[in-house]
Amino acid sequence: MRGSQLRNRSHGTGGLALALALWAGCSEPTGPEKPIDGPRLYAQHCARCHGPDGKGLKAEVPGVRDLTDANLMGLLNDDRIKQTIRMGKPPTMPAFSHFAEPSLKVLVAYVRQLSQPTPPAPSPAP
Repeated sequence: MRGSQLRNRSHGTGGLALALALWAGCSEPTGPEKPIDGPRLYAQHCARCHGPDGKGLKAEVPGVRDLTDANLMGLLNDDRIKQTIRMGKPPTMPAFSHFAEPSLKVLVAYVRQLSQPTPPAPSPAP
């Protein structure tokens, strides 16, 4: 009986040591957080077909959508755009299922921005 009590105590102490080691490891900083950058995500994953401006590289990718078309973008809600990004549009658009929800939200917001009219440049002060 005494031997089993010693074994139980040693497991309890080992568990405590493991818990403390894990807690200490979790409290160490892992580096600065980087903001999610919509233009960077777009440039890395979308621009090769949709072009840097969103108009679409129609000569290289037949059937590519013009993301600057306000009428088209007005018909699509954010969930539909997310679904299209995640699932793709076979046979021309690949699926990008690896995006985490925060990155996907930022990318959708950036894509929406492409169809917004650019405000006129302010006129110089007299």
